[in-house]
Amino acid sequence: MDVISVGKIYDIFDGQGLTESNKSKSSVHGMEQTIEIAAREFTGLCFTNLVDFDALWGHRRNVAGYARELEKFDVLLGQLRNVLRKDDLLILTADHGNDPTYTGTDHTREQVPFLAYSPSMKQGKDLGVSDTFAVIGATIADNFGVSMPEGTIGTSLLNEL
Repeated sequence: MDVISVGKIYDIFDGQGLTESNKSKSSVHGMEQTIEIAAREFTGLCFTNLVDFDALWGHRRNVAGYARELEKFDVLLGQLRNVLRKDDLLILTADHGNDPTYTGTDHTREQVPFLAYSPSMKQGKDLGVSDTFAVIGATIADNFGVSMPEGTIGTSLLNEL
């Protein structure tokens, strides 16, 4: 399967397991790249990291900049939704909190989102709160018919979607 990265995913995973890597100049550029990738035919995963929310706005506690970035993201998210195929699955999440109103410059500890969307979904559903990121990996593995290794944590939420 294709494993396509956008943004600093190549750096995070040292290029391991990727079939294509795309560096981004900004979060807006990363979303534009993701829209282009989603519009083409491929089988597998496109994995995008939008670092500006973290590096430019969250750590610098720039609330106005963070808000402007969210507005740009919202417009581009609408464009991305328009190119998704019926069997595509979009997951939005984060690897840590980054509340720009918090004191200090470190990551914050609020819960991170797990939002899932597919054009085939009929309605929204509250998935509740999970105690581990592993539900995301398990859901992605399940989506591609890949068994999780014995003894790993995390349960797929794919059937809940």
